[in-house]
Amino acid sequence: MTIDFSPFFAARVASAPASVFPQYDVPPRYDFDQGMPDPATYPLGELESYAKKVLEKDGLASCGYFGAAGRSEMQYGFLGLRQQIANWIARRDGRTLLDKGVLLANGSSAGLSLIANAFLGPGDGAVVEVTTFPYMRMFMESTGATIFTAPVDEHGLDVDAVALRLKQMQDAGLKPKMIYAIPTFHVPTGVLMPLERRKKLLALAQKWNVLLVEDNCYYEMWYDAPPPPTLFSMDDSGLVIQSDSFSKMLAPGVRTGWVAGAPEAIQALARIRQDLGVGQFITHVLASWMADNKLAPHLDAIRPRYRHKRDAAHAALQKHCAKFVTYRKPEGGIFFWLELAPGIDVAAVRERALQQGVACRPGEKFGSDPDGKGYLRMSFLQVPEEEIERGVAVLGKALADYSK
Repeated sequence: MTIDFSPFFAARVASAPASVFPQYDVPPRYDFDQGMPDPATYPLGELESYAKKVLEKDGLASCGYFGAAGRSEMQYGFLGLRQQIANWIARRDGRTLLDKGVLLANGSSAGLSLIANAFLGPGDGAVVEVTTFPYMRMFMESTGATIFTAPVDEHGLDVDAVALRLKQMQDAGLKPKMIYAIPTFHVPTGVLMPLERRKKLLALAQKWNVLLVEDNCYYEMWYDAPPPPTLFSMDDSGLVIQSDSFSKMLAPGVRTGWVAGAPEAIQALARIRQDLGVGQFITHVLASWMADNKLAPHLDAIRPRYRHKRDAAHAALQKHCAKFVTYRKPEGGIFFWLELAPGIDVAAVRERALQQGVACRPGEKFGSDPDGKGYLRMSFLQVPEEEIERGVAVLGKALADYSK
């Protein structure tokens, strides 16, 4: 018997947007779609060693709901890793965080969901980039808040446009509440916000007394020069909440991210949390790994490799696609944001390329901007270096076939 489950669905299921992640009948040979680091850089040997070390040292304490710090770890996460992250932030950002100024989450997306649900609701207004990490926008919209978008240019989020949106929401009787931004190697465009614009954005948030959520997942993924200071490092008001993750720095499968901020703000996230926290075992492993100062050397080791792959992808695009796309060579992050020449049928290009084993993420998946349909996001790190040019050549042939 086949059951039609649709009558059982809640309204939010019926109205849920289509998945951001494409489904492939045959896995693509050249997968430029998924945004993930190079699997060859995952420190499998070290993770195995530290997993054994944790089991030998902490035993049962690493396998329960919480450890010696008590039941608050089901809200905030393992205290040992929170302290290691606080130490990392103190060295990088010059911010001293209390134990409850850091909350662990199942990847940065779970942390962003908590932020949206802790601070937004009907009658509130928030600003996001017109193209952005799509899940955060969905999290914000699901709260019933009214979401305004502001454009992104070659220097990131347009702060003047944000100021206008805040005034518009106020005039509409909404409470301006939040700005969400990815200032460092923005998703999906890869652009880097310079220092002066960061200062301007922070000043705007302070002027309007709104929360400024800094998605910082790509900050350590720089290739040419370190990026400007984080918004969190420059904030003296407590309005900046920073989200980050091990997914891009280490490996996405560890599913461990965090949110840092004023303890009063982080407490709000802990209060609404309902998932009983993150896994104790993996967070014990990461805490032990960080305590031995492994993160900085790991990042120093992968940056040259990633820079080389970025340059290989750039050279291949210039060789095979320069007639059909324009883009900025990214200074960091893991994406090329390809703007297709006018007249090219993007859907047909994607389909033809996919038939030949090449997958890229369509631009419209990142926002409501109709112009996004003329873009492709190409993630280059997870493709083996010797395969990058071959995959880009296939993409170039598909572009040529559908170019007027």
